[in-house]
Amino acid sequence: MDIIKFAIQMELDGKAFYEKGAATTDDPDLRKVFVALAEEEEKHLRIFRSMEEGNLSKAASTLGEGSPTPRVVRSIFREMTDAGVETLPGSNVRALWEQALALEEKAEKMYRDAAKEEPDPKRRKLLERIADEEKNHVYLADNMLAFVKDPSTFLDSAQYRSFMSWEGR
Repeated sequence: MDIIKFAIQMELDGKAFYEKGAATTDDPDLRKVFVALAEEEEKHLRIFRSMEEGNLSKAASTLGEGSPTPRVVRSIFREMTDAGVETLPGSNVRALWEQALALEEKAEKMYRDAAKEEPDPKRRKLLERIADEEKNHVYLADNMLAFVKDPSTFLDSAQYRSFMSWEGR
């Protein structure tokens, strides 16, 4: 299996999933989270396309120093906390975050496994760094799922405090 071709399709699917989530949620804050994740998937798509072209320098440059999404989501959590949000509109939000969690776990595992098998050290490092970003997405999706299940108890939880102090690594 060509991991790069598969990864390109996976990132396209992930981007479409998050764009659909943004389009279907009624909550503007959750929409921002979905949009941020769609942008992350677009970035990963550009990285894998550069890798497919053999341009590892461009892929590494696109990967940059990390993901801004955890900071965006922490800011949104703070805004919702300050606003006293205790419930979220829409019955599909929980199902969307359950799907997001499963997608991100699958992506992280796939990229970690591919990195272990990759003989080229530069490609291996890129795959490991993308897997790290996917791990951030797993953590984010898990926290979003906990939040949408019960915002009032999540805001008082150790999980919330941990997420708010998390640096996205």
